[in-house]
Amino acid sequence: MFKNFGWIVEAKLNAGELENFKAVMNSQVNRALTEVGTKNYQYYLSDAGDVLVYERFADADSSHEHIENWDDHAERWIAAAAPTRMVHLGDLPDDVRQRHAALSPLWLKPFGGFAREEAQTSQVEKDGNTTFENFGWIVEAKLNPGKLEEFREVMNSQVERAKTEPGTLNYQYYMSDDGDIMVYERFKDLEASHIHIQNWDDHAERWIAAATPTRMVHLGDLPKELTDKHAALAPLLLKPLGGFAK
Repeated sequence: MFKNFGWIVEAKLNAGELENFKAVMNSQVNRALTEVGTKNYQYYLSDAGDVLVYERFADADSSHEHIENWDDHAERWIAAAAPTRMVHLGDLPDDVRQRHAALSPLWLKPFGGFAREEAQTSQVEKDGNTTFENFGWIVEAKLNPGKLEEFREVMNSQVERAKTEPGTLNYQYYMSDDGDIMVYERFKDLEASHIHIQNWDDHAERWIAAATPTRMVHLGDLPKELTDKHAALAPLLLKPLGGFAK
């Protein structure tokens, strides 16, 4: 099992606002780099203007410091992009939950898996701005009625095997009290992702019998040979725009 304290924000870029959005994002990122407890602050953008921000913090105090960063940029951010969805990831306290009540965030708690903390850093400089490399995806699903133990069993089998895959850096399962499932997966490179896909292939029939996939998001510059493997779920392709992973 792993600990997590953070959230995902999704938004849609407003027409003609890309440069303004980049400007406010870079201002936030530069400030976030000084926030010791902000571990991940990663912006992704699709070619059609879909925005996803993955945020992770060391603890509650760290999240409050980062929320002040947001407050100082919120007006400019919302003028450039319209928030559409928020997902809380982890056992967040009530004051943080209430802070985001306007977006009615879905609350998902760690259910199984791991994060190789020593391999988190993927920060790079590009065109004078801080960004990061990423190779992975998010899978969302709904637990089938009466299948909790079957799902837990197949998940644990996958997780134990994934622990032997050195290139699998994050394999984190979350679940809501209502059976909403999210899996965050990140890999060192293309070869590592193919090794993990074999893990999935060997478990897929049992997994789908216990939970119904509903959505997939590809994160990073994934090649066509990989995106084609997930074509049935019509994954949304998001590429790194700015930010960092410590």
